[in-house]
Amino acid sequence: MNHVELIGVVASQVKLEEFPSAANGPQTKASFLCAVRRRTKDQAPDWIRVETWGVQAKNLVRFNGKGSRVAVTGRLRGTFYNPDGKERGGQLRLTVVAESITYLSAPKAQEAEEPRAKSK
Repeated sequence: MNHVELIGVVASQVKLEEFPSAANGPQTKASFLCAVRRRTKDQAPDWIRVETWGVQAKNLVRFNGKGSRVAVTGRLRGTFYNPDGKERGGQLRLTVVAESITYLSAPKAQEAEEPRAKSK
């Protein structure tokens, strides 16, 4: 079974990309680094690559960004990366492909409106 659940902080700017698709129009992908705390005394985070697709990708960029707390449920995908361009060998890169992302902090739009509402 390939199942991952994480709670962490969006630790990088969310990168939004569109890819052409013949059948359903362009496919949208959002990717970011998620900082997840370890259960150790120093509380150093693990840095995990996360990507999501479609409407969920667009909503992530629209409502959340760097510093937002999220809960991610998905699966691991491993790919080999070889900076030398060789076909074999290289480094294994693991990415969490998010099937669902739950926003645990206030959306960006609400955070921007709250200070104005308090000053009235």
